[in-house]
Amino acid sequence: MKIIYIHGMNKQKFSSASLRQRWLSLLKRGLEQSHQQAHFAYLKRHIRIPFYGDLLSRHHLHNVLNASTLMPQDWPRFPFHQPVKSQPPPHLNQYSPEICEIPELKVEDAMTFNQKLKFISILSRNTLLRDFVILLNHFPRLHDTLIKKFLIETYSYLANSTFMQQVHQRIGQQLHGDKPCILMAHSLGSVIAYHYLLLHPELNVQRFISMGSPMAFRVIQEHLPQPVHRPKAIKGDWINFYCSDDFLTAFPLSEPPFQFQPAIINREICTSIYRPHDIDGYVQHPEVIEALLEML
Repeated sequence: MKIIYIHGMNKQKFSSASLRQRWLSLLKRGLEQSHQQAHFAYLKRHIRIPFYGDLLSRHHLHNVLNASTLMPQDWPRFPFHQPVKSQPPPHLNQYSPEICEIPELKVEDAMTFNQKLKFISILSRNTLLRDFVILLNHFPRLHDTLIKKFLIETYSYLANSTFMQQVHQRIGQQLHGDKPCILMAHSLGSVIAYHYLLLHPELNVQRFISMGSPMAFRVIQEHLPQPVHRPKAIKGDWINFYCSDDFLTAFPLSEPPFQFQPAIINREICTSIYRPHDIDGYVQHPEVIEALLEML
């Protein structure tokens, strides 16, 4: 069975081949952690990844913020004609800050002061960003303005019909016909996948797996065809994985207008506290691996 994966935004630094290689490496690691590595050869043969990451550059556009952190993509540079170079005193050894590499925090982990400080800082950032985005959901016009200014790729897909058609054309090269398939989509990719399925009811999607989907936000819903309804192309179930620490997708797809029949199966999982919206924490999660493999 063919498996189609639709990626999210900020993939301009990848090519079609390099994105496929990265995603397969993440999937392989997830399979190994779930002791299911025997399935990797089959998945590698049948996975297709439509790539649209180069379209933003072709339109001479650039995302200002990274969707995974809501931090600037590029920090401004301040050139000085005669930059001041600080030199440590000759009698002191130069201090090298400790680099913290903690994939997940567990209660039994012993942490240094620097590690505790980093953990608390990132946890506070995630909480503040999540509260900010939840507040924005009550002001869709403001939310729309911020997306237009800072998350150009998302706004281009939602509001630029030419850009949208070019994305759909890339997907249509891999997702077409009536043969059964599995569709996986992350972040903005879940919005694109949903919209594409609405337009192609002839497709035969046996399982739709959305990960970190921002479709719970009103500003996204208002740009989708109305009324929002379950695509006929989904012949099987729709499983939506979300993380409450993920400030972009902290909600399940369970409130109106997502009270579909059959209902969306919402599953809350824990990703990485450091980059909770990244594909890494979703695609390697044991429950996501199980949802994929049980269809094979």
